Amino acid sequence: MVADLIDTETWTILGADVKGDAYEGLLERNAQDTKSGAGQYFTPRALIQAMVDCIAPQPGETICDPACGTGGFLFTAHNHITSKYKSLERPQLKHLKEKAFTGYELVQATARVCAMNLMLHGIGSEKSVPVVVGDALAGDPGERYNVVLANPPFGKKSSTVIVGEDGRPRRRYKTKTSATALTPSRWPRPAP
Repeated sequence: MVADLIDTETWTILGADVKGDAYEGLLERNAQDTKSGAGQYFTPRALIQAMVDCIAPQPGETICDPACGTGGFLFTAHNHITSKYKSLERPQLKHLKEKAFTGYELVQATARVCAMNLMLHGIGSEKSVPVVVGDALAGDPGERYNVVLANPPFGKKSSTVIVGEDGRPRRRYKTKTSATALTPSRWPRPAP
């Protein structure tokens, strides 16, 4: 079926929405068909949409997913902003494309899938890739974000030990839980 589509469609004239949606469909199908692997980085899109709707990101904000997987939270936040705020000016659109979104991913292959997914949805470019390969919890990234949207995995133990300023190992979480996800958070916005 894919081969037939490649031969009959002129993919270069299709918009980012069509290409991105097609890619997303393939990712979702792979996650459903594969018993292991894909499900570790694929959060159901209905859950992502509900979380983004609750947080309601706005133009000019910076948005981070510290466990980005295929980038679902990032491009859904992008879609939320572009559909809700129709009259964005050129600097705001440039910010959305190049600076608004950052994702962290541990697995290099998954980071490549995420980068492709985001580029197909109109986020980033060859010169500005919004995906960092690394552990978002390993240390202070130096950057701060207005919005954090994530469904981080808790099932796999990391061999990385985080050391605090006092030189002692730092606990990652204050309470023990069997939960497999966190809820999104928002930093307080400055008063107008």
